[in-house]
Amino acid sequence: MMHIKSIPESRGSLPRWIVLAMVAFNCSCATDAVTKKRVTNIYSLDEDVAMGQATLAENTRQMKDAGVKVNEDTYRLRQLEEIVGRIAAVSDMPDLPYTVTLYQTDIVNAAAAPGGSLMVFEGLWDKEKGLVQTEDELAAVMAHEIAHVTCRHSSERQSKLQAIDVVGQIGVIAASTVGYGDVAHLMLNVGGAFWLPSYSRKDEAEADVVGLMYMAKAGYDPRASPRIWERVAQKGDQSNLFSSHPSGTDRLGRLQKYLPRAMEHYKAATGTYPQGYAPGT
Repeated sequence: MMHIKSIPESRGSLPRWIVLAMVAFNCSCATDAVTKKRVTNIYSLDEDVAMGQATLAENTRQMKDAGVKVNEDTYRLRQLEEIVGRIAAVSDMPDLPYTVTLYQTDIVNAAAAPGGSLMVFEGLWDKEKGLVQTEDELAAVMAHEIAHVTCRHSSERQSKLQAIDVVGQIGVIAASTVGYGDVAHLMLNVGGAFWLPSYSRKDEAEADVVGLMYMAKAGYDPRASPRIWERVAQKGDQSNLFSSHPSGTDRLGRLQKYLPRAMEHYKAATGTYPQGYAPGT
């Protein structure tokens, strides 16, 4: 992220806020590692990592203050770390410092902070209200979250919000010099509220498809992903899992559409199709 300390105003020059907005706009373009398209993102990858780690630290502090156990189920934590390691290795950003933190509470959810700080809630595989029943299904959830990281959805969203702020608050020059701590504070919703990401439908659709390909390339059966959303649809989308996301029915249809492509990635990774699958069926 570019920090601008001082832009003097001289007689006959453009107002400082216009110069600042122009510089910010010109410095805001980045290349998406996944799609290779130009996107708006004023943050560097190092800043993504710093924001994510600060967010994770604050979220973990709040969980511990509430009496929630963190990372104490060593069997499940190791399983998650292995899954994330395999998927991260075949992702578009394998060198990010991915970490997994397990919150042992009955919330049915998982989330990813920028830069690879992944958070998983134990309710995800609860026998009664959870939606994940197999390792492949757990891999599907983690692949989706890793896709949000590699697509940099959180920092892109923050970049757009800051651009709106510059336009909407002309003259508030200090907004342009925000640092890591300030950004993390904004992401934590001022006041210390537990942070969970908010994505657009476009972001969710992209993460669905990218995650499907990631899990297949890592050798996990991609049929597990649409199976989760079939379960969501059957429950009437009442689960807390990705509660702000598009409906389970919409996601099921999208994943089924891209499943044949994912199966080819799976075959390339493992040498064969998963048991019970035949192309064209």
